[in-house]
Formats: sequence, structure tokens, C-alpha cells
Amino acid sequence: MKWYTIGPLSFPASWAAIGAAFLLTSLYFVIQRKKAVADDMGNAFFIFFLIWKLSVILLQFSTVIKNPLMILYFNGGWKGYALGMAGAFIYLCVKVLQNRLNSSLLVEAWMFSVLVYELAFYLLNARHILMGSIHILGAILFFLWTRKKAGQTIWQLQLLILFTCFQAFIYSFKGDMLSAPMATYVAACGALAATILTERKRADE
Repeated sequence: MKWYTIGPLSFPASWAAIGAAFLLTSLYFVIQRKKAVADDMGNAFFIFFLIWKLSVILLQFSTVIKNPLMILYFNGGWKGYALGMAGAFIYLCVKVLQNRLNSSLLVEAWMFSVLVYELAFYLLNARHILMGSIHILGAILFFLWTRKKAGQTIWQLQLLILFTCFQAFIYSFKGDMLSAPMATYVAACGALAATILTERKRADE
């Protein structure tokens, strides 16, 4: 994986791809004139970044106490990433349960962000061109299919599961089934599925 440097900060291509995913997903909903969703995605990104960056305090407390400036240059690594993603998803799922965001839009936002992440990751690393093309094309098809079935919760749930299985299929070919992105996709699928079913149950009551 390639690394990039901005001033004193060095980061892997995956972090840049995550940032692009959140930011472009927010922009997508701004263009769609769904500002509330764009705001929620922006807030989710801020929560992710804040937890990821500050998790170094929790994970390396004794070292941070001795050298507080390390907060500026370090983060919580993969553990911090997991905590940040969990915080962002909890925020978004709570918004759905508060009826401020519907699960259909959340699934659409998730698929779009995964599409942007994978595209940015392939472009930044400039490798696996054939596999990357298949991956992106498949993600685009799932995204368009999901948009077509917007508001149909059972379809949304089925497409979400199939989308996650498609990611697993691609990652298995790359030998990355146990990678952080794949773990994120599986966890997100579970969280979104639970949110969809909860929203549907509340609507039927």
C-alpha cells in the first residue's frame, strides 16, 4: 500500500480513500438536494475522525501522558479505526431510529461511500486494474439497483446482503478476506440490517 505525506503527517492510501468516501458521499446528497442527509454524513465523518484520532489517548495512555504532542502526529491505528467506524455507524443508526433519516437513504449512502472508497483506493495504489474494474463496475450496478428499489425495505435488505457477499467474493480473490475493509463491510451489513428490520417493525406497529 502506498503512503502519502502532507507536511509532518504521513498516512496510507486507505485513510485518504476513507476521507474521500465520506466527503464525496456528503457532496452527492448535497447535489441531490438532500441537505439533511449530507449534514448527517458530514457529522458521521467528524465523529469517525475525532474518535480515530483521539483513541490514541485511550490505547496508549501512559505514552501520551509523557508526550502529549504525539496526539497531533499519531492515531489509534486499526483499533482506533474500528472504534471510529462504530461511533459513526451508531450515530447514523440512531438518526434512523429517531426518524430523522430513513434506512433506504442510509443503505444508498453506504453503497455510494463503499463505491467511492474502492475507486479511490484503486486509483491511489494504481494496481489490480482488471480486478479493480470488475469491482467498481459491480459496485456501480448494485448502487443503481438499490436506488431503483428505494423505499422497498425487503429489497434493500436483500441487496445489502448481496452487496456484502459481492465484496467478500472480490476480496477473496485478492487474498484480503481478513482485512479491515472486509471486517467493516460485514459489521456495517449487520448494523444496517438490524436498523432496517427495526424500522420496518416500528412501521408495522
